[in-house]
Amino acid sequence: MARPTVAIPLLDGMTLFEIGMPLEALGYDWDPGRGPLYDVTTCGDQRGVRTHTGARLTPDRPLSALADGDTVLVPAVPPGRPVGRRAVAELRRAAARGARMVSLCTGTFALAEAGLLDGRRATTHWRHAALLQRTYPDVDVDARALYVEDDGVFTSAGSAAGLDLCLHLIRLDHGERAANARARSLVIASHRDGDQAQYVRAEPLEDDAAWLDDLRAWLREDLRRPVTLAELAGVQGLSPRTLARRFDRDVGTTPMRWVGSERIAAAKELLEATELTVDHIAFDVGYGSPVTFRAAFTQEVGISPGRYRSRFAAARQ
Repeated sequence: MARPTVAIPLLDGMTLFEIGMPLEALGYDWDPGRGPLYDVTTCGDQRGVRTHTGARLTPDRPLSALADGDTVLVPAVPPGRPVGRRAVAELRRAAARGARMVSLCTGTFALAEAGLLDGRRATTHWRHAALLQRTYPDVDVDARALYVEDDGVFTSAGSAAGLDLCLHLIRLDHGERAANARARSLVIASHRDGDQAQYVRAEPLEDDAAWLDDLRAWLREDLRRPVTLAELAGVQGLSPRTLARRFDRDVGTTPMRWVGSERIAAAKELLEATELTVDHIAFDVGYGSPVTFRAAFTQEVGISPGRYRSRFAAARQ
């Protein structure tokens, strides 16, 4: 029985890590007695493709061979930089032929540029989720998920989340046992609890949202105080309605939801860097009740405050 085929486009500016993940997870012969799970082919300019770090790779086949793959898997591309008409045309041709379309990390931008994510839910690296949403407003961007499937199109969150999606593809195509065996070979967990929200850092989303820095600085002067929409608007010298529109345009959320996310972001920092109790941290970041804080934290991050501390404080040490 023929193995499923995976075609990987290689384009200038891609990162070696995201190129290597599917080659290792899907195409490497971990079991010499049985062979690899997939026949993996790289496609692109056969004169050579320069990666983000300057390394030059030579694809196996021309870019037109993408349409021959049962699955087309796009590694990370430079976010916000068009992949070009030729790549877009080949991605569309492969999708029209019925290939399963997959992207890792910022490869989501390539699928979005090709119009393959319009009206679909998708994810990407959390650092670039807001840029993806602003650039492609017809895409329903989920900045929390490790990976997303919507009507046969698959996208993963940033960097190592691509391995989670590769294992999911193996699970779909070859079953749970094969996915678990591949996870053991890669020395990673077959399933990860939580979502990428646990890795998010509070920082300016993009240049267009740099105004958020001033608001964040004001908020963090005293996180214990209650905050109203009118107060937030006053800091920016705007009406509440105008501030709400700016948040919707640049941040993709409401001002008060952003305040809640900032409180949780501050709590994550305290959990990592201090030995304060969870109850103490709850009050420090503006929650009147530790019970309410724990529920809000778990909903936002995907794991409990205690689980977060044990995972990331230990890693920091």
